[in-house]
Amino acid sequence: MLNHLLYILWGPSAEALHIGPVTVKWYGLCWASSLFACFYLTQYIFRKTGRNEEKITTAIQYIFVFGLMGSRLAHVIFYNLDYYLANPLEIPMIWRGGLASHGGVVGGLLGLYIFCRRNKEFSFFWLMDHGIIAIPIMAALIRFGNLMNSELYGKHTTLPWAFIFEQVDNVPRHPVVLYESISYLLIQLLMLYAFTKIKESKPGIYIGLFMALIFTIRFALEFTKEPDAVVLGGLISSTQALDLPFMLAGYVLTYLALNNKLKYPETEAAYG
Repeated sequence: MLNHLLYILWGPSAEALHIGPVTVKWYGLCWASSLFACFYLTQYIFRKTGRNEEKITTAIQYIFVFGLMGSRLAHVIFYNLDYYLANPLEIPMIWRGGLASHGGVVGGLLGLYIFCRRNKEFSFFWLMDHGIIAIPIMAALIRFGNLMNSELYGKHTTLPWAFIFEQVDNVPRHPVVLYESISYLLIQLLMLYAFTKIKESKPGIYIGLFMALIFTIRFALEFTKEPDAVVLGGLISSTQALDLPFMLAGYVLTYLALNNKLKYPETEAAYG
């Protein structure tokens, strides 16, 4: 018989608060909070590097919109294509859940590229390298939203910090999204610390660190999740297969940056 006293019972409402007829959900609140956090961190980074702060809001809007579209499309294509082909009207219904971070990274980079094309005073490489410093806090807050929705739970475990997701079943499981949220917050602190020490002296270092750390954490924690599908003879999940190229690219970029093999465009001298 399962002893509930050994584990953490988890079953909060997905609704954070009510304002008249309007209901605010935790997931939406976490998304909104992540945008504000990204804005203020980016503002700090721009101020410390002497860059123009006026277009930060516009840049974040581009990244957010394209990142959201990329996240949704990646979820549709890689995780549940048959279902959405049969129910195409549900593809834009993001409020029902279903976002894939791999697509969010690609979509966010596309949004950033389009922003730079329309704002010639910005270099794509510099802006990507420094803007990405503010992204881990967004990932941490979104994962907290997943936790409040009791979704993306892990495998059965008897560890004392296991969660029983009451809205799902009576099985103690790894709170994987909590692991991720805490990990991303630690990565955010590390990225900010690196920025205070490195500033602009190692072009590409922040992109490399972000991709190496985030996707290594994701790859490792995937072993505590219920796999969506398995590949390579059952050794890894399809999600881990998607993590691998991002993770390896991060290692390569970090190596190149630490050895001063990359540089920002010379036009950066006229930035701001």
